[in-house]
Amino acid sequence: DIWTNDEYLQFMYERLILIKELLSENGSLYLHCDWHKSHYLRCICDEIFGSQNFRNEIIWNYFGFKRSTTRKFPQEHDTILSYVKSENYTWNVQYKPHSDEYKKRFKKDENGRLYRDDVNPTGGGSRIIYLDEVPGDIVDSVWNDIPPVNPVAKERQNYPTQKPEKLLERIIKASTNPGDLIFDCFMGSGTTQAVAIKNNRRYIG
Repeated sequence: DIWTNDEYLQFMYERLILIKELLSENGSLYLHCDWHKSHYLRCICDEIFGSQNFRNEIIWNYFGFKRSTTRKFPQEHDTILSYVKSENYTWNVQYKPHSDEYKKRFKKDENGRLYRDDVNPTGGGSRIIYLDEVPGDIVDSVWNDIPPVNPVAKERQNYPTQKPEKLLERIIKASTNPGDLIFDCFMGSGTTQAVAIKNNRRYIG
């Protein structure tokens, strides 16, 4: 059956209320949606979780073949809305490898270590930064380094809305610790559960 817009939003409203009740005080919600419903769902989440508990609108910018559209720009991203239940939520900063352009800013010292002189934004003056002491480039709210599941990938399950494991891994590592419990109420192809197992998390699906 094809739902009307009102039926869909009522279903999501009821489901999100239940999710909030089940969510622990240090838990987070990540809601993945495309351009059709993201604006509706953000309003619903603001009402249920409170706008003060909104944390991010993450843009997952994925690769796709650009085709000419009739009267708009080609669609190349989905939205992931992030909310928490309280200020006690779990958070682990995520990093990605430094770009080659960033690495080019460094030079070698007498011991062969890569370093650069930098302005100290807090203490004033200058400071020396060593590349091997910087864990990586901090992941921000635009994710353009995770491609969709390609047709020949080993993880592919031929599920129409299957998400790549790296996408779920980033979310899981950012907002949970080993041993934590993850709940995915729209299991789909089971990617969340598979990634949870690989990262020593418990799961319900």
